Amino acid sequence: MEIIQGIQSFRKKCDGCAVVALGNFDGVHLGHREIINTTVKTAKKHGAKSAVLIFSPHPLSVLAPDKAPALLMTMEDRIHMLGQVGVDYVIVHPFNREFAGMPPESFATEVLHGKLGVSGVVVGFDYSFGRRGLGNPAELKLLGERLGFTVEVVNPVSVHGEPVGSTAVRKLLLEGRVEAAADMLGYPFYLRGEVVHGDGRGRTLGFPTANLQVPCEIIRPAHGVYLTKALLGEERFWAVTNVGKRPTFCKTEPSVEVHLLDTQKNLYGHELMVEFIQKIREEKAFSGPEALRAQIRNDIDLARTIIAKA
Repeated sequence: MEIIQGIQSFRKKCDGCAVVALGNFDGVHLGHREIINTTVKTAKKHGAKSAVLIFSPHPLSVLAPDKAPALLMTMEDRIHMLGQVGVDYVIVHPFNREFAGMPPESFATEVLHGKLGVSGVVVGFDYSFGRRGLGNPAELKLLGERLGFTVEVVNPVSVHGEPVGSTAVRKLLLEGRVEAAADMLGYPFYLRGEVVHGDGRGRTLGFPTANLQVPCEIIRPAHGVYLTKALLGEERFWAVTNVGKRPTFCKTEPSVEVHLLDTQKNLYGHELMVEFIQKIREEKAFSGPEALRAQIRNDIDLARTIIAKA
């Protein structure tokens, strides 16, 4: 997989020989994978290359910052996962107000046909494009017929009777339903970040924690305690992770604190990836350190019971 910075650079790599998937692809969930798999399959069928066009930053962060959603993953992780799915190229194009103001017909004519020179495009059933999102798959099909490229529209993917989408995944995470979110994503939701120094409270309680510094634009699951898996390079550890504000100690800033089970490691300065497996309980305030210590023991015991049944 090769990363192409900007649509203007693509035709130098592939002129008129690519089938391109269009969308935001935040989370690369099962619905996205259906679009990308269709793109790869169609490209191979016609002896073409497959590509995905994504924008940075998220369009809403430019057009309506107060309505921009928290992201399911960083751009780096999104590109990496798209490559794992099997596309030949990921095209990352900067999104700005000038680009957003392009009418649907201009987007198809100038970008898809002109700059990218696509032989075909693949979109989801709810894809929108052009100024104010006025373009839709039906209009794109008509434009494709006129300009000489094919358009495939992928039907929605459902899990447990619910359509899969990034918005639906975010809602599940904000409700703490990490198992249901994983069903839609096709993998456990995870947070990734550097382990930084905290106030050492966990160590004084007898349960040292790794304080994860997560990029501010990335969504956190609902406050609470979770059974998680921590990945440090090739090593994997079961863990209990608290997401919240540590109300027992009157803290207000959000934190992600990871307690590794059955291992003692100096994690400071290392990047840690934490997969959320199951919610154990809600976050709550305790009367003091002793009560909190007892609850942490209970949390760890419950985590071990869940692990034993897995």
